[in-house]
Amino acid sequence: MTVTSYRFFVFLFIGAAVYYTAPKRMQWVILLCLSVVYYFLAATPYTILFLILSTVTAYTAGILMECRYFRGNKAAAKWITCITAAAVLINIFVWFLLKGNAFWMLGTRLLHESFPIFLQLGALKIVPALGMGYYTAQIIGYILDCYWGICTPQRNILKLFLFVGFFPQLTVGPISKYSELECLYRDHSFNYINIAHGSQRILWGLFKKLVISDRLAIIVNGIWTDTLFYNGFWPWIVVFVYPLEIYTDFSGCMDIILGAAELFDIRLPENFRNPFFSRTCQEFWQRWHITLGTWARDHVYYPVLKSRMMVRLGKWSKQHFSKRIAKLIPWAAGMWILWFVMGFWHGSSKHIIGVSAYFWTILVLSEICSPGLKKITGLLKVDTESFSWHFFQSVRTYIIYSIGVVFFTADRLTEAFEHVKVLIRTFSHPAWNPWIFFDGSIRSLGVSYRDLNVILLSLAALLGVDVLREKYGYARTWLDRQILPFRWMLYVVLLFAVLIFGMYGPGYNASEFIYGQF
Repeated sequence: MTVTSYRFFVFLFIGAAVYYTAPKRMQWVILLCLSVVYYFLAATPYTILFLILSTVTAYTAGILMECRYFRGNKAAAKWITCITAAAVLINIFVWFLLKGNAFWMLGTRLLHESFPIFLQLGALKIVPALGMGYYTAQIIGYILDCYWGICTPQRNILKLFLFVGFFPQLTVGPISKYSELECLYRDHSFNYINIAHGSQRILWGLFKKLVISDRLAIIVNGIWTDTLFYNGFWPWIVVFVYPLEIYTDFSGCMDIILGAAELFDIRLPENFRNPFFSRTCQEFWQRWHITLGTWARDHVYYPVLKSRMMVRLGKWSKQHFSKRIAKLIPWAAGMWILWFVMGFWHGSSKHIIGVSAYFWTILVLSEICSPGLKKITGLLKVDTESFSWHFFQSVRTYIIYSIGVVFFTADRLTEAFEHVKVLIRTFSHPAWNPWIFFDGSIRSLGVSYRDLNVILLSLAALLGVDVLREKYGYARTWLDRQILPFRWMLYVVLLFAVLIFGMYGPGYNASEFIYGQF
Protein backbone atom coordinates (compact mmCIF):
# COMPACT_ATOMS: atom_id res chain seq x y z
CA MET A 1 0.00 0.00 0.00
CA THR A 2 1.46 3.32 -1.11
CA VAL A 3 0.39 6.90 -0.43
CA THR A 4 -1.09 7.24 -3.92
CA SER A 5 -3.14 4.07 -3.80
CA TYR A 6 -6.89 3.77 -3.32
CA ARG A 7 -6.28 1.49 -0.34
CA PHE A 8 -4.29 4.21 1.41
CA PHE A 9 -7.14 6.70 1.23
CA VAL A 10 -9.62 4.10 2.50
CA PHE A 11 -7.15 3.43 5.31
CA LEU A 12 -6.95 7.18 6.05
CA PHE A 13 -10.75 7.57 6.12
CA ILE A 14 -11.27 4.63 8.48
CA GLY A 15 -8.31 5.67 10.63
CA ALA A 16 -9.55 9.25 11.00
CA ALA A 17 -13.07 8.05 11.88
CA VAL A 18 -11.74 5.76 14.62
CA TYR A 19 -9.31 8.44 15.81
CA TYR A 20 -11.97 11.08 16.45
CA THR A 21 -14.56 8.71 17.93
CA ALA A 22 -12.13 7.15 20.41
CA PRO A 23 -11.55 8.71 23.86
CA LYS A 24 -9.03 11.52 23.56
CA ARG A 25 -6.62 9.91 26.00
CA MET A 26 -6.44 6.95 23.61
CA GLN A 27 -5.79 8.94 20.44
CA TRP A 28 -2.03 8.46 20.51
CA VAL A 29 -2.63 4.71 20.93
CA ILE A 30 -4.87 4.76 17.84
CA LEU A 31 -2.09 6.52 15.90
CA LEU A 32 0.38 3.90 17.11
CA CYS A 33 -1.90 1.06 15.98
CA LEU A 34 -2.50 2.74 12.62
CA SER A 35 1.26 3.16 12.14
CA VAL A 36 1.92 -0.52 12.85
CA VAL A 37 -0.91 -1.65 10.56
CA TYR A 38 0.26 0.67 7.80
CA TYR A 39 3.80 -0.66 8.09
CA PHE A 40 2.67 -4.26 7.70
CA LEU A 41 0.56 -3.29 4.68
CA ALA A 42 3.18 -1.11 2.97
CA ALA A 43 6.52 -2.75 3.80
CA THR A 44 8.20 -6.12 4.28
CA PRO A 45 6.77 -7.09 7.69
CA TYR A 46 9.92 -8.35 9.42
CA THR A 47 11.75 -5.05 8.76
CA ILE A 48 9.72 -3.42 11.53
CA LEU A 49 12.35 -5.02 13.78
CA PHE A 50 14.79 -2.35 12.61
CA LEU A 51 12.41 0.39 13.77
CA ILE A 52 12.09 -1.39 17.10
CA LEU A 53 15.89 -1.61 17.39
CA SER A 54 16.24 2.14 16.75
CA THR A 55 13.54 2.87 19.31
CA VAL A 56 15.13 0.62 21.96
CA THR A 57 18.60 2.14 21.52
CA ALA A 58 17.23 5.70 21.72
CA TYR A 59 14.99 4.87 24.67
CA THR A 60 17.80 3.16 26.60
CA ALA A 61 20.19 6.04 25.94
CA GLY A 62 17.59 8.59 27.05
CA ILE A 63 16.75 6.73 30.27
CA LEU A 64 20.44 6.34 31.17
CA MET A 65 20.99 10.07 30.56
CA GLU A 66 18.20 10.74 33.05
CA CYS A 67 19.58 8.25 35.57
CA ARG A 68 20.38 9.89 38.90
CA TYR A 69 23.77 8.21 39.11
CA PHE A 70 24.91 9.63 35.79
CA ARG A 71 23.30 13.04 36.39
CA GLY A 72 24.78 13.53 39.86
CA ASN A 73 28.23 12.10 39.22
CA LYS A 74 30.57 14.44 37.32
CA ALA A 75 33.00 11.61 36.76
CA ALA A 76 30.25 9.77 34.92
CA ALA A 77 29.99 12.44 32.22
CA LYS A 78 32.27 10.34 30.03
CA TRP A 79 29.86 7.42 30.43
CA ILE A 80 26.98 9.55 29.18
CA THR A 81 29.07 10.54 26.16
CA CYS A 82 29.91 6.88 25.50
CA ILE A 83 26.25 5.87 25.83
CA THR A 84 25.20 8.59 23.37
CA ALA A 85 27.94 7.68 20.91
CA ALA A 86 27.03 3.97 21.12
CA ALA A 87 23.33 4.64 20.46
CA VAL A 88 24.16 6.87 17.47
CA LEU A 89 26.71 4.43 16.05
CA ILE A 90 24.33 1.46 16.33
CA ASN A 91 21.75 3.29 14.22
CA ILE A 92 24.37 4.41 11.68
CA PHE A 93 25.80 0.87 11.49
CA VAL A 94 22.41 -0.72 10.78
CA TRP A 95 21.68 1.91 8.12
CA PHE A 96 25.16 1.43 6.64
CA LEU A 97 24.70 -2.32 6.29
CA LEU A 98 21.29 -2.11 4.66
CA LYS A 99 21.07 1.24 2.86
CA GLY A 100 24.71 2.24 2.51
CA ASN A 101 25.84 -1.07 1.06
CA ALA A 102 27.02 0.72 -2.12
CA PHE A 103 29.93 2.14 -0.09
CA TRP A 104 31.25 -1.09 1.40
CA MET A 105 30.60 -2.97 -1.84
CA LEU A 106 32.71 -0.39 -3.71
CA GLY A 107 35.37 -0.47 -0.99
CA THR A 108 35.71 -4.25 -1.02
CA ARG A 109 35.77 -4.30 -4.84
CA LEU A 110 38.63 -1.80 -4.96
CA LEU A 111 40.42 -3.72 -2.21
CA HIS A 112 39.92 -7.00 -4.07
CA GLU A 113 41.30 -5.53 -7.30
CA SER A 114 44.46 -4.40 -5.51
CA PHE A 115 44.78 -7.38 -3.18
CA PRO A 116 42.95 -10.48 -4.51
CA ILE A 117 43.26 -12.15 -1.13
CA PHE A 118 40.41 -9.92 0.11
CA LEU A 119 36.91 -11.02 -0.85
CA GLN A 120 34.57 -8.77 -2.81
CA LEU A 121 31.34 -8.48 -0.85
CA GLY A 122 27.89 -8.19 -2.37
CA ALA A 123 24.74 -6.58 -1.02
CA LEU A 124 23.00 -8.22 1.91
CA LYS A 125 19.86 -10.13 1.01
CA ILE A 126 18.08 -8.58 3.97
CA VAL A 127 15.52 -5.96 2.91
CA PRO A 128 15.97 -2.49 4.51
CA ALA A 129 13.12 -0.96 6.46
CA LEU A 130 10.66 1.43 4.85
CA GLY A 131 11.90 5.02 5.23
CA MET A 132 15.11 3.90 6.94
CA GLY A 133 17.09 6.97 5.87
CA TYR A 134 14.43 9.31 7.29
CA TYR A 135 13.69 7.66 10.61
CA THR A 136 17.40 6.94 11.25
CA ALA A 137 18.24 10.64 10.88
CA GLN A 138 15.23 11.51 13.06
CA ILE A 139 16.18 9.15 15.87
CA ILE A 140 19.84 10.27 15.80
CA GLY A 141 18.60 13.85 16.09
CA TYR A 142 16.49 12.83 19.10
CA ILE A 143 19.42 11.12 20.85
CA LEU A 144 21.73 14.10 20.33
CA ASP A 145 19.04 16.59 21.43
CA CYS A 146 18.59 14.60 24.64
CA TYR A 147 22.35 14.59 25.17
CA TRP A 148 22.58 18.35 24.65
CA GLY A 149 19.59 18.99 26.92
CA ILE A 150 17.44 20.41 24.14
CA CYS A 151 14.62 17.95 24.83
CA THR A 152 13.62 15.71 27.73
CA PRO A 153 13.88 11.95 27.07
CA GLN A 154 10.56 10.21 26.51
CA ARG A 155 9.91 7.70 29.31
CA ASN A 156 7.17 5.79 27.51
CA ILE A 157 8.80 3.49 24.95
CA LEU A 158 5.54 3.10 22.99
CA LYS A 159 5.24 6.88 22.60
CA LEU A 160 8.84 6.99 21.43
CA PHE A 161 8.06 4.26 18.88
CA LEU A 162 5.19 6.40 17.59
CA PHE A 163 7.66 9.27 17.14
CA VAL A 164 9.91 6.97 15.09
CA GLY A 165 7.20 5.26 13.02
CA PHE A 166 4.35 7.78 12.63
CA PHE A 167 2.89 6.38 9.42
CA PRO A 168 2.37 9.44 7.15
CA GLN A 169 6.00 10.55 7.36
CA LEU A 170 7.51 7.07 7.18
CA THR A 171 7.58 6.99 3.37
CA VAL A 172 9.69 10.05 2.51
CA GLY A 173 9.93 12.08 5.70
CA PRO A 174 9.94 14.91 6.63
CA ILE A 175 12.70 14.54 9.23
CA SER A 176 11.04 15.99 12.32
CA LYS A 177 12.45 17.12 15.63
CA TYR A 178 11.01 15.58 18.78
CA SER A 179 9.61 18.97 19.84
CA GLU A 180 7.71 19.16 16.55
CA LEU A 181 5.98 15.83 17.13
CA GLU A 182 5.11 16.09 20.82
CA CYS A 183 1.65 17.03 19.54
CA LEU A 184 1.21 13.31 18.76
CA TYR A 185 0.51 12.68 22.46
CA ARG A 186 -1.96 15.52 23.03
CA ASP A 187 -5.76 15.46 22.83
CA HIS A 188 -7.25 16.49 19.49
CA SER A 189 -10.83 17.47 18.70
CA PHE A 190 -12.55 17.01 15.37
CA ASN A 191 -12.29 20.16 13.28
CA TYR A 192 -13.78 20.65 9.82
CA ILE A 193 -10.91 23.01 8.89
CA ASN A 194 -8.34 20.27 9.48
CA ILE A 195 -10.28 17.85 7.28
CA ALA A 196 -10.78 20.47 4.54
CA HIS A 197 -7.19 21.70 4.52
CA GLY A 198 -5.79 18.19 4.75
CA SER A 199 -7.92 17.00 1.83
CA GLN A 200 -6.94 20.04 -0.25
CA ARG A 201 -3.27 19.35 0.39
CA ILE A 202 -3.63 15.67 -0.54
CA LEU A 203 -5.47 16.53 -3.77
CA TRP A 204 -2.81 19.08 -4.75
CA GLY A 205 -0.08 16.51 -4.08
CA LEU A 206 -1.81 13.94 -6.28
CA PHE A 207 -2.08 16.54 -9.04
CA LYS A 208 1.66 17.32 -8.91
CA LYS A 209 2.65 13.65 -8.83
CA LEU A 210 0.18 11.96 -11.21
CA VAL A 211 -0.51 14.73 -13.70
CA ILE A 212 2.87 16.51 -13.94
CA SER A 213 5.71 14.37 -12.59
CA ASP A 214 4.73 11.06 -14.16
CA ARG A 215 4.36 12.71 -17.59
CA LEU A 216 7.74 14.41 -17.32
CA ALA A 217 9.24 11.07 -16.26
CA ILE A 218 8.30 9.56 -19.63
CA ILE A 219 10.37 12.21 -21.43
CA VAL A 220 13.32 12.02 -19.04
CA ASN A 221 13.54 8.23 -18.90
CA GLY A 222 12.95 7.83 -22.62
CA ILE A 223 15.82 10.13 -23.61
CA TRP A 224 18.38 8.78 -21.14
CA THR A 225 17.50 5.20 -22.05
CA ASP A 226 18.59 5.68 -25.68
CA THR A 227 21.04 8.58 -26.05
CA LEU A 228 22.31 7.13 -29.35
CA PHE A 229 18.93 7.85 -30.93
CA TYR A 230 17.97 10.87 -28.83
CA ASN A 231 21.11 12.91 -29.38
CA GLY A 232 21.85 16.51 -30.25
CA PHE A 233 19.41 18.78 -28.43
CA TRP A 234 17.56 15.92 -26.71
CA PRO A 235 19.82 15.36 -23.63
CA TRP A 236 19.65 19.04 -22.74
CA ILE A 237 15.88 18.73 -22.62
CA VAL A 238 16.40 16.22 -19.81
CA VAL A 239 18.75 18.56 -17.95
CA PHE A 240 16.14 21.29 -17.66
CA VAL A 241 13.05 19.09 -17.39
CA TYR A 242 14.32 16.72 -14.68
CA PRO A 243 14.36 19.35 -11.89
CA LEU A 244 10.64 19.91 -12.53
CA GLU A 245 10.04 16.16 -12.42
CA ILE A 246 11.91 15.63 -9.15
CA TYR A 247 10.31 18.72 -7.59
CA THR A 248 6.73 17.77 -8.47
CA ASP A 249 7.46 14.16 -7.47
CA PHE A 250 9.02 14.88 -4.08
CA SER A 251 6.95 17.92 -3.11
CA GLY A 252 3.80 16.17 -4.39
CA CYS A 253 4.44 13.23 -2.11
CA MET A 254 5.22 15.65 0.72
CA ASP A 255 1.88 17.42 0.16
CA ILE A 256 0.05 14.08 0.44
CA ILE A 257 1.90 13.26 3.66
CA LEU A 258 1.40 16.68 5.25
CA GLY A 259 -2.27 16.58 4.27
CA ALA A 260 -2.71 13.09 5.70
CA ALA A 261 -1.17 14.19 9.02
CA GLU A 262 -3.37 17.30 9.07
CA LEU A 263 -6.46 15.10 8.95
CA PHE A 264 -5.41 13.96 12.43
CA ASP A 265 -4.66 17.55 13.55
CA ILE A 266 -0.92 16.88 13.36
CA ARG A 267 1.27 19.56 11.76
CA LEU A 268 4.44 18.15 10.23
CA PRO A 269 7.22 20.61 9.27
CA GLU A 270 7.27 21.96 5.73
CA ASN A 271 9.92 20.50 3.44
CA PHE A 272 9.72 22.93 0.50
CA ARG A 273 9.29 26.68 0.19
CA ASN A 274 9.25 27.58 -3.51
CA PRO A 275 12.90 26.64 -4.18
CA PHE A 276 12.85 27.78 -7.81
CA PHE A 277 12.24 31.35 -6.67
CA SER A 278 15.67 31.35 -5.00
CA ARG A 279 18.20 34.00 -5.99
CA THR A 280 21.29 32.04 -4.94
CA CYS A 281 22.30 28.42 -4.48
CA GLN A 282 22.58 28.93 -0.74
CA GLU A 283 19.01 30.23 -0.61
CA PHE A 284 17.93 27.32 -2.81
CA TRP A 285 19.12 24.77 -0.27
CA GLN A 286 17.33 26.68 2.49
CA ARG A 287 14.10 26.16 0.53
CA TRP A 288 14.65 22.59 -0.77
CA HIS A 289 14.37 19.52 1.50
CA ILE A 290 14.28 21.92 4.42
CA THR A 291 14.10 19.31 7.18
CA LEU A 292 17.19 17.43 5.98
CA GLY A 293 19.10 20.70 5.70
CA THR A 294 17.96 21.77 9.17
CA TRP A 295 18.88 18.38 10.62
CA ALA A 296 22.36 18.48 9.03
CA ARG A 297 22.90 22.07 10.15
CA ASP A 298 21.91 21.45 13.78
CA HIS A 299 23.49 18.02 14.24
CA VAL A 300 26.50 18.18 11.92
CA TYR A 301 27.48 21.68 10.84
CA TYR A 302 27.18 23.59 14.13
CA PRO A 303 28.82 20.85 16.27
CA VAL A 304 31.68 20.64 13.74
CA LEU A 305 32.25 24.41 13.83
CA LYS A 306 32.32 24.30 17.65
CA SER A 307 34.75 21.37 17.74
CA ARG A 308 38.31 21.83 18.97
CA MET A 309 39.70 21.00 15.55
CA MET A 310 37.71 23.78 13.87
CA VAL A 311 38.53 26.28 16.61
CA ARG A 312 42.24 25.53 16.10
CA LEU A 313 41.84 25.82 12.34
CA GLY A 314 40.17 29.22 12.82
CA LYS A 315 43.00 30.47 15.05
CA TRP A 316 45.63 29.21 12.62
CA SER A 317 43.83 30.89 9.72
CA LYS A 318 43.78 34.24 11.52
CA GLN A 319 47.52 34.05 12.03
CA HIS A 320 48.34 33.32 8.39
CA PHE A 321 45.63 34.96 6.27
CA SER A 322 43.51 38.09 5.99
CA LYS A 323 40.40 38.49 8.12
CA ARG A 324 38.06 37.51 5.28
CA ILE A 325 40.04 34.41 4.24
CA ALA A 326 40.43 33.40 7.87
CA LYS A 327 36.63 33.26 8.17
CA LEU A 328 36.24 31.51 4.83
CA ILE A 329 38.57 28.55 5.58
CA PRO A 330 36.74 27.05 8.61
CA TRP A 331 33.39 27.83 6.96
CA ALA A 332 34.40 25.96 3.80
CA ALA A 333 35.76 23.03 5.84
CA GLY A 334 32.54 22.83 7.86
CA MET A 335 30.44 23.05 4.70
CA TRP A 336 32.43 20.22 3.11
CA ILE A 337 31.70 17.94 6.08
CA LEU A 338 28.04 19.00 5.94
CA TRP A 339 27.77 18.21 2.22
CA PHE A 340 29.66 14.94 2.65
CA VAL A 341 27.13 13.83 5.24
CA MET A 342 24.27 14.92 2.97
CA GLY A 343 25.74 12.89 0.11
CA PHE A 344 26.44 9.95 2.40
CA TRP A 345 22.83 10.02 3.63
CA HIS A 346 21.63 9.61 0.05
CA GLY A 347 23.47 6.30 0.05
CA SER A 348 25.80 6.26 -2.96
CA SER A 349 29.15 7.53 -4.19
CA LYS A 350 27.49 9.36 -7.09
CA HIS A 351 25.82 11.72 -4.63
CA ILE A 352 29.07 12.42 -2.77
CA ILE A 353 31.33 12.80 -5.82
CA GLY A 354 28.77 14.31 -8.15
CA VAL A 355 26.07 16.22 -6.29
CA SER A 356 27.77 17.09 -2.97
CA ALA A 357 31.18 17.99 -4.43
CA TYR A 358 29.53 20.00 -7.20
CA PHE A 359 27.29 22.11 -4.98
CA TRP A 360 29.99 22.58 -2.33
CA THR A 361 32.27 23.97 -5.04
CA ILE A 362 29.50 26.27 -6.30
CA LEU A 363 28.81 27.59 -2.79
CA VAL A 364 32.49 28.21 -2.05
CA LEU A 365 33.03 30.00 -5.38
CA SER A 366 29.89 32.08 -4.73
CA GLU A 367 31.25 33.11 -1.33
CA ILE A 368 34.64 34.02 -2.81
CA CYS A 369 33.16 36.00 -5.71
CA SER A 370 30.37 37.66 -3.73
CA PRO A 371 32.22 40.94 -2.85
CA GLY A 372 33.37 41.37 -6.46
CA LEU A 373 29.86 40.78 -7.84
CA LYS A 374 28.42 43.32 -5.39
CA LYS A 375 30.92 45.91 -6.59
CA ILE A 376 30.06 45.22 -10.23
CA THR A 377 26.31 45.55 -9.66
CA GLY A 378 26.98 48.75 -7.72
CA LEU A 379 29.09 50.24 -10.51
CA LEU A 380 26.46 49.30 -13.09
CA LYS A 381 23.76 50.73 -10.80
CA VAL A 382 21.68 47.56 -11.03
CA ASP A 383 18.44 47.69 -9.07
CA THR A 384 18.86 44.43 -7.17
CA GLU A 385 15.26 44.56 -5.94
CA SER A 386 13.72 44.76 -9.40
CA PHE A 387 11.68 41.91 -10.86
CA SER A 388 14.03 41.50 -13.85
CA TRP A 389 17.10 41.09 -11.61
CA HIS A 390 15.28 38.63 -9.36
CA PHE A 391 14.13 36.72 -12.45
CA PHE A 392 17.69 36.59 -13.81
CA GLN A 393 19.04 35.30 -10.48
CA SER A 394 16.32 32.63 -10.24
CA VAL A 395 16.99 31.41 -13.80
CA ARG A 396 20.72 31.31 -13.08
CA THR A 397 20.11 29.29 -9.91
CA TYR A 398 17.79 26.92 -11.78
CA ILE A 399 20.43 26.28 -14.45
CA ILE A 400 23.13 25.61 -11.84
CA TYR A 401 20.85 23.19 -10.00
CA SER A 402 19.77 21.47 -13.23
CA ILE A 403 23.35 20.67 -14.19
CA GLY A 404 24.14 19.41 -10.69
CA VAL A 405 21.30 16.91 -10.49
CA VAL A 406 22.35 15.19 -13.72
CA PHE A 407 23.97 12.70 -11.33
CA PHE A 408 20.52 11.92 -9.92
CA THR A 409 19.39 10.62 -13.31
CA ALA A 410 21.84 7.68 -13.25
CA ASP A 411 21.85 4.47 -11.24
CA ARG A 412 25.64 4.32 -10.88
CA LEU A 413 28.54 6.76 -10.77
CA THR A 414 30.00 5.48 -14.06
CA GLU A 415 26.62 5.92 -15.74
CA ALA A 416 26.39 9.46 -14.35
CA PHE A 417 29.73 10.36 -15.93
CA GLU A 418 28.47 8.89 -19.19
CA HIS A 419 25.53 11.29 -19.01
CA VAL A 420 27.96 14.18 -18.54
CA LYS A 421 29.99 13.03 -21.55
CA VAL A 422 26.81 12.87 -23.64
CA LEU A 423 25.96 16.46 -22.71
CA ILE A 424 29.44 17.69 -23.63
CA ARG A 425 29.40 15.83 -26.97
CA THR A 426 26.11 17.45 -27.96
CA PHE A 427 27.83 20.78 -28.63
CA SER A 428 29.72 19.25 -31.56
CA HIS A 429 26.87 17.01 -32.71
CA PRO A 430 25.58 17.73 -36.23
CA ALA A 431 21.99 16.87 -35.23
CA TRP A 432 21.55 19.88 -32.94
CA ASN A 433 17.88 20.53 -33.57
CA PRO A 434 16.00 22.94 -31.27
CA TRP A 435 12.76 22.42 -33.26
CA ILE A 436 12.02 18.92 -32.01
CA PHE A 437 8.98 20.14 -30.08
CA PHE A 438 7.38 21.24 -33.32
CA ASP A 439 8.37 18.62 -35.91
CA GLY A 440 6.55 15.74 -34.21
CA SER A 441 9.68 13.75 -33.27
CA ILE A 442 9.04 14.15 -29.55
CA ARG A 443 5.97 11.90 -29.93
CA SER A 444 8.34 8.96 -30.40
CA LEU A 445 8.95 9.14 -26.63
CA GLY A 446 5.35 8.14 -25.96
CA VAL A 447 3.96 11.58 -25.22
CA SER A 448 1.38 13.21 -27.45
CA TYR A 449 0.70 16.87 -28.08
CA ARG A 450 -2.21 16.43 -25.70
CA ASP A 451 0.29 15.38 -23.00
CA LEU A 452 2.49 18.37 -23.76
CA ASN A 453 -0.49 20.69 -23.46
CA VAL A 454 -1.42 19.09 -20.13
CA ILE A 455 2.16 19.55 -18.91
CA LEU A 456 2.29 23.22 -19.92
CA LEU A 457 -1.11 24.08 -18.43
CA SER A 458 -0.30 22.16 -15.24
CA LEU A 459 3.05 23.92 -14.85
CA ALA A 460 1.24 27.25 -15.32
CA ALA A 461 -1.15 26.27 -12.52
CA LEU A 462 1.82 25.20 -10.37
CA LEU A 463 3.50 28.56 -10.95
CA GLY A 464 0.32 30.40 -10.00
CA VAL A 465 -0.01 28.48 -6.74
CA ASP A 466 3.67 29.03 -5.91
CA VAL A 467 3.30 32.77 -6.52
CA LEU A 468 0.37 32.84 -4.10
CA ARG A 469 2.37 30.81 -1.61
CA GLU A 470 5.32 33.19 -1.90
CA LYS A 471 3.02 36.13 -1.16
CA TYR A 472 0.73 34.66 1.51
CA GLY A 473 2.83 31.88 3.04
CA TYR A 474 0.15 29.35 2.07
CA ALA A 475 -1.90 29.41 -1.14
CA ARG A 476 -4.92 28.35 0.90
CA THR A 477 -4.62 31.61 2.89
CA TRP A 478 -5.67 33.34 -0.32
CA LEU A 479 -8.14 30.58 -1.19
CA ASP A 480 -9.92 30.78 2.19
CA ARG A 481 -10.73 34.43 1.48
CA GLN A 482 -12.67 33.59 -1.67
CA ILE A 483 -16.40 32.92 -1.83
CA LEU A 484 -17.60 29.35 -1.31
CA PRO A 485 -18.77 28.64 -4.92
CA PHE A 486 -15.40 29.76 -6.32
CA ARG A 487 -13.48 27.56 -3.88
CA TRP A 488 -15.58 24.51 -4.68
CA MET A 489 -15.25 25.16 -8.39
CA LEU A 490 -11.45 24.98 -8.01
CA TYR A 491 -11.70 21.80 -5.90
CA VAL A 492 -13.88 20.10 -8.51
CA VAL A 493 -11.61 21.17 -11.39
CA LEU A 494 -8.56 19.86 -9.52
CA LEU A 495 -10.28 16.57 -8.68
CA PHE A 496 -11.32 15.95 -12.28
CA ALA A 497 -7.84 16.95 -13.50
CA VAL A 498 -6.38 14.18 -11.32
CA LEU A 499 -9.03 11.63 -12.35
CA ILE A 500 -8.88 12.41 -16.07
CA PHE A 501 -5.24 13.36 -16.66
CA GLY A 502 -3.53 11.33 -13.94
CA MET A 503 -1.13 8.69 -15.27
CA TYR A 504 -2.65 5.30 -14.46
CA GLY A 505 -2.53 1.80 -15.84
CA PRO A 506 0.22 -0.40 -17.32
CA GLY A 507 3.59 1.28 -17.72
CA TYR A 508 3.00 3.87 -15.01
CA ASN A 509 3.90 3.25 -11.39
CA ALA A 510 2.71 6.16 -9.28
CA SER A 511 3.96 4.42 -6.16
CA GLU A 512 7.63 4.91 -6.99
CA PHE A 513 8.60 8.28 -5.63
CA ILE A 514 12.13 9.40 -6.47
CA TYR A 515 12.98 10.16 -2.85
CA GLY A 516 11.23 7.02 -1.60
CA GLN A 517 14.44 5.06 -2.19
CA PHE A 518 16.20 6.89 0.65
